[in-house]
Amino acid sequence: MDGKDRREAGCEDRSTVLIVDDEPINLELLARVLGDAYRILIARSGEQALAIIARGPLPDVILLDITMPGITGYEVLEALQGDPQTRELPVIFITALSDWEEEADGLARGAVDYITKPFNSAVVRARVGTHAKLKARSDQLAAQHRQLQVQQRQIEAELRVASRVQQSLLPDPPPVDVGYTLDWYFQPSAVLGGDVFGAIPLDDGRVVLYMLDVSGHGVAAALVSVSVAQSIRQWVAERRQVSPAAILDALDEAFPLERFDKFFTLMVVIYDPAAGEIRYSNAGHPPGLLIRERGGSLPLQAGGLPVGVGGWGGYEEGRLAVAEGDLLFLYTDGLVDVEDAAGCPLSAETLERALRDWRGCSVDTVIQGVRRMMEDHADQPPSDDVTFACLRFLGAGQQGGSTKE
Repeated sequence: MDGKDRREAGCEDRSTVLIVDDEPINLELLARVLGDAYRILIARSGEQALAIIARGPLPDVILLDITMPGITGYEVLEALQGDPQTRELPVIFITALSDWEEEADGLARGAVDYITKPFNSAVVRARVGTHAKLKARSDQLAAQHRQLQVQQRQIEAELRVASRVQQSLLPDPPPVDVGYTLDWYFQPSAVLGGDVFGAIPLDDGRVVLYMLDVSGHGVAAALVSVSVAQSIRQWVAERRQVSPAAILDALDEAFPLERFDKFFTLMVVIYDPAAGEIRYSNAGHPPGLLIRERGGSLPLQAGGLPVGVGGWGGYEEGRLAVAEGDLLFLYTDGLVDVEDAAGCPLSAETLERALRDWRGCSVDTVIQGVRRMMEDHADQPPSDDVTFACLRFLGAGQQGGSTKE
């Protein structure tokens, strides 16, 4: 690289200073003082300065004389302040005026500094250098902000895709001849959540229901919840004899806390229409509720500790007979932890009383009723994921299905 190339390359790295003054001697003096450190642009009038700025690229600092024929320095500054592209350009007024009120007025209009005539070379270099550095730092931050915005948009797009994957884990509407109706509500606290509800129909007419809540929420919890849901589906598909307790035992071995840094609560229920019963196991999850059509309710408590704790022993399994019209309600703790303005949670007791009042209702009526109750109680949007589901057992010859489209 020869001397000319080095000089041109050096200019490319320099900040650009636009000097605007109608006095040639001032232009020459300022250019001589600043020329060694900056790329210099010259304008002999306000009109010429605006034309140079309009052509671009934008200067980094503008030294602007106030008193000029035609467009004054104040008017040039006003034009720059009125354009979003030039509003942040640092303008230093150069003037023979030494009145502090005049200086205060210029600063109030948007100038960043003042340099008075006659010029002191050290002051000129110091003040221009300060604002050139500030402008460079501002440009760097703006570029980083734009880069972060691009990255944020990419992350949001990826999260939307992941959210659709998570939504796909929710059950398909069951057919009308399965002996039950089913409806559910799923609302993550963020784009992604740690809750998953699933229903897996078996060839023999039974259905496996699971309600999962991974500790925490967001991306990490969602990744674990998707992995657990896939493991449940794979485990069920590979075995003809499906046991809720056996599913929990297998998951407790496959998802140790030290490996995933997450634990999760899980309710697994198998409904057998032919036998008229449910078998279930509860791994530290809020007890599901069996609401009897003829009165009363039963919590689904048999089971053990949350999955991931490990080493404490096998899971217990419960079995309950069900009758026509009975309701099974499963939920995650985000529902009953919703607080009112006084900080009081909705509570499992309040939920159970409401469900007893809704016995005999359709599943969509129950789901919408619980949703309204939650929304009426909540002082602000839930901070945790909220999922709940309702299954209504039908008698022989009745058609089931779902209200979900």
